[in-house]
Amino acid sequence: MKLIIALAPAVLVLLAGCGSEAEPAKEAAAVDHSTMDHSGHDMGAATPADLTEAQAAYKAVNDRMHAGMADIPADPDVAFMQGMLAHHKGAVEMSEVALKYAKDAKARDLATRVIAAQKAEIAEMEAWLKARGGK
Repeated sequence: MKLIIALAPAVLVLLAGCGSEAEPAKEAAAVDHSTMDHSGHDMGAATPADLTEAQAAYKAVNDRMHAGMADIPADPDVAFMQGMLAHHKGAVEMSEVALKYAKDAKARDLATRVIAAQKAEIAEMEAWLKARGGK
């Protein structure tokens, strides 16, 4: 059970990027994030004492990532870049946690590749935002 809870944030990150191409695109302005159910994004009722060291590390990453994604600017381009920037930074941090705690060679390999890919995209997003006077 603890393994499932520890992997839940990683699965959520992976699934968040997997949309159905059959679904129609939604306009960012039409989405009211305040009414969305984000209950699956937390560690439930577990207290820090109930969590393993790895779980606590994943939870901290998850909390930071979602806090960074909560500020949604009116400009849809900036909203995308800022939201994805927080998401990618969370993916890098989660991968770093995996490298610290994961034992499986394939999980560690994927974590290493995620770090490299996401850092390149983070630099691209930061440059885009900086060129527009943003963060």
